[in-house]
Amino acid sequence: MVDPFPSGRGMVEAAGRLNVRRDKPRTNSPKARVVEAGTRFPVRNSITGDLVSGVSQWFDLGGGEYVWAGGCRDFQPLVEEDADRPDRRHLHDYVPPRFKIAAGVRHRIQGRRPHGLEGLIVHFDAYRIRKAGNGVEDSDTRSLDMMRSGQANGFHYGEISRTGTIFLPENFEWSEWGSHAGVSQCPLTQRTGVSRYYVGVEMNNPGRLYEAQEDGIFCPWFNAVRDATGNVVLDSRGRCQRKSIHDEWYVASEVRTVTADGNIKAGTYLPYSFDQFEALTNLCLYLAKTFPATFSLDRVFGHDEVAPTRKNDPGGALADPARLMTMAAFRAYLKSLI
Repeated sequence: MVDPFPSGRGMVEAAGRLNVRRDKPRTNSPKARVVEAGTRFPVRNSITGDLVSGVSQWFDLGGGEYVWAGGCRDFQPLVEEDADRPDRRHLHDYVPPRFKIAAGVRHRIQGRRPHGLEGLIVHFDAYRIRKAGNGVEDSDTRSLDMMRSGQANGFHYGEISRTGTIFLPENFEWSEWGSHAGVSQCPLTQRTGVSRYYVGVEMNNPGRLYEAQEDGIFCPWFNAVRDATGNVVLDSRGRCQRKSIHDEWYVASEVRTVTADGNIKAGTYLPYSFDQFEALTNLCLYLAKTFPATFSLDRVFGHDEVAPTRKNDPGGALADPARLMTMAAFRAYLKSLI
């Protein structure tokens, strides 16, 4: 059969959900990530790989990644004089997100979304971000820990590490739902059980922090002494007792202490990283572009907005080390980029 597309550099569109294969253009090669239907992406060249439905043409994406050409459409060759990147005003600061499949991780699916994907809930995972012994950041590894935790505990979500990597479970579909928000109510529609309608995105972050008895030291809940009910014990100054110098803790220059504002509860937080916030932003824009009939940026909420009496995420962790945003400000920011 003749190849459906010419060879050479260009741009194509995913006709359906595409599995990107690693190392070799074969259907049994490891899955590197997923390209969602309707996404346009660049290709470097085409090569011959496994024959699928009569088509053996595969696209080389670079970096040892390949996709089957039979799952693509609308190839546009790259013309050298048109190869310059458009200016930022044209791009609106949008870069399509890159997803990475968490190998061996499958989350619990409870059904199909009643009306398609309608929105997104921003969480933090309240978990470690560093290597053992309070070492250097190892957020990708810690994020994968949380993906496996989701599998073990019957949850369903994606996870963004501090490197900006967006992890998804192997069986993830935007049109399917599973638990992530718990008892919840949408402040816009008043519907309860928002996991059915909005995808959950966990941000790798230790959560709300507590100043230790030592000045200038801040501890997450898992490195603070807690009572029998799991609550952090505070002394008369409102300080916690650090459990170990060998577990995670942070210095004043890494954190910020904020007053209550909108969804934000007063307290101390570690801001999301620049790469992490950029990935979250681009993911929200991507979903708005990919599902324009159902997904609304007005329905991007914090967990602390849909469960305000129980939750404090994202609170003062949003947006990045240079900017503090309420969720209302984040929604306005997203809409300014469309």
